[in-house]
Amino acid sequence: MNTSRLMIVMGETKWTLAALHLACAMSRRDQAELLLLKMLPARHPLLLGTPGGSLSFTAEDAQLLELMAMTAEEYGILLEIRRCQYANYWPAVVDAAGQLAVTAVLVHIPPSPIPYWQTIRRRWLHRQLTRQRQFLLTLDNLSPSLTWTPTITLPDDAASILNPRL
Repeated sequence: MNTSRLMIVMGETKWTLAALHLACAMSRRDQAELLLLKMLPARHPLLLGTPGGSLSFTAEDAQLLELMAMTAEEYGILLEIRRCQYANYWPAVVDAAGQLAVTAVLVHIPPSPIPYWQTIRRRWLHRQLTRQRQFLLTLDNLSPSLTWTPTITLPDDAASILNPRL
């Protein structure tokens, strides 16, 4: 059985939580594996692949990863968490997607003060991931205030039984 793997690249906290909720729902529906990637900037390219390349990982990052894991656990989803050291962010995202053999990449491309730069970045990522036969999901219109609310749909006769005044 060929299962799909979704990779969320951590961005700002609100966006990442909203993307995680959406990915967990997708994962439950499609039986997909879920992977969360924490990008860590290396202070120098020679530090890549060494403990010195992870110096930017803080206790706050560890708490945030724990929160993400608990959120996925509430959905009943196993969340694989990986850290990726990088010297150049966007190529590192593409390389990580290739090495981890994911089906789709959920990543936030922040707005830029340079006109059209966000569009150029999205096109570049799309082209690079398409070469690897992977999908790019930027979720540009994803509201960071995405919240889950329980709902239930009752047949008309059940609603009248529960509320006799109807």
